Amino acid sequence: MGLLDLFQKTWKTLRTAIKTLLDLNRTFEALVSRIHQGASLPCPESTQSYWHENPPFPNLVDIQSDQLPTKTDIVIIGSGITGVAIARTLLEQTNRKNHSINITVLEARDICSGATGRNGGHVKVAPYEAFEALERKFGGERAVALTRFQIRHLEVLREVCESEGVEGAECRGVETVDLFLDDKVFEGACRVVERMKTLLPECEVKVFQASEAREKFSTSNAVVGALSYEAGAIWPYRFVTSIWNTLLQEYPNQLTIETNTPVVSIEKDPTGNAYTVHTNHGIIHCTHIVHATNAWMSHLLPSFKTKATGVRAHMSAQNPGYHSYQHFHGNRSWSIIYGENDYDYMTQRPSTKGMGDIMLGGGTFRSKDDGINQIGVWDDSCIDALTSAHLAGILPVVFSRDNKEGGMEQQSRYLQQHWSGIIALTADSLPFVGKLDRRLSGRKSQQCSADSSEWISAGYNGQGMVFAWLCGTALAVMIMGLEEESIPASPGYPGGILSEWFPKELLLDGKRIDRIDILDLADQL
Repeated sequence: MGLLDLFQKTWKTLRTAIKTLLDLNRTFEALVSRIHQGASLPCPESTQSYWHENPPFPNLVDIQSDQLPTKTDIVIIGSGITGVAIARTLLEQTNRKNHSINITVLEARDICSGATGRNGGHVKVAPYEAFEALERKFGGERAVALTRFQIRHLEVLREVCESEGVEGAECRGVETVDLFLDDKVFEGACRVVERMKTLLPECEVKVFQASEAREKFSTSNAVVGALSYEAGAIWPYRFVTSIWNTLLQEYPNQLTIETNTPVVSIEKDPTGNAYTVHTNHGIIHCTHIVHATNAWMSHLLPSFKTKATGVRAHMSAQNPGYHSYQHFHGNRSWSIIYGENDYDYMTQRPSTKGMGDIMLGGGTFRSKDDGINQIGVWDDSCIDALTSAHLAGILPVVFSRDNKEGGMEQQSRYLQQHWSGIIALTADSLPFVGKLDRRLSGRKSQQCSADSSEWISAGYNGQGMVFAWLCGTALAVMIMGLEEESIPASPGYPGGILSEWFPKELLLDGKRIDRIDILDLADQL
């Protein structure tokens, strides 16, 4: 090789490296720009979620009053699982005390059209993963409390469904199976499982090595190990709309729901005793405002642009085809673990014939720029082609096995539907729950009143089904000022003093907000 050839080869290598660095820099700059722009209103025409088909209460889909209420006690912005948990707790607890309040729920689109109506229906926390991450931040004792708080949601949601007779929600316990495709990640998970045996003895996790996992769960040789434990599954849209329907019947003079009524802006009255909420249908005066908007929180709370962002996630509904998992009648769920924080998740609807539809989500890191182009995105009117292609093709790779003839097992799967939804990503990976001071709300007035406040329960980091219900319930207790009262247990409510069951780490305060910045998550990308 001559000197010129060597120089040309070196230059090509250097030029490629420089181009790669410049591309990475442009990608990061674009990400920062999207994040700092913050959320807008939800787009009016979203992709069609499977869960929204054949609604059990058609009258609720686009419910509106003949005339928008001009005055109410509490405005709840958002009609998903957080909003309904807040409203239910407020109405039940004030009724218990023989008090009366008026609540108006404002929803930008049709009822329950955000993340709750678009997720995978998985009531699941991977205890080993959650515990390890939380232990690094808060130590073992608090990691145990936070993990138990998440696990508790399965019991709580089942209690609500049973007490309310919500059979259509298909709420059930399942054996969940995490299938690992990476040896190191599997070995690390097994080490955490071993440590958890003394700290979380009630959380039983079974370990299956490669050959046993492949045989028991009928997978391909891509699977290097598996863990199984208890989790849950639910039809989230039907659950939420069923509760809304019950509340409207029980409290017809205290609750109104206004769908397709986006909040444009909020003003604090000069006296400091009330708020004026501006919508596309008029204005409402109220004493309290509750932000149950999850990923869209920064639209009305600009200070949260640097504390949280939105991420476009993807879901699909698929025919199961002829495979072993068709015979579990909805009593098993799965996750496919590719690496740390990189996984797909899958449930199956119950069916007496064993052919319940497969609900498969994930694939975020399969998009362009390894998923970075999905961060800082609040547009759920479209899907990412690469992500959807991954979801449409991954099941035969993981579950197909060679048959005796040497060919691949016959499959008849097909993609029925795919859609997107926006999840919230917070700077410290935990929800924000509590009262918003003037610094956080950005609302100024000549006077400040303790009797008039803004509140928030949002930012579930894609784990809303194991955070949102009890976070919303806890926030309602705070709004009523009952934190120190031992409230009797009831379906959906743990009972006791708030601090006995609600983790303090989720509370919103100035110190927590000041020490976090959404760009710190770049270290995890």
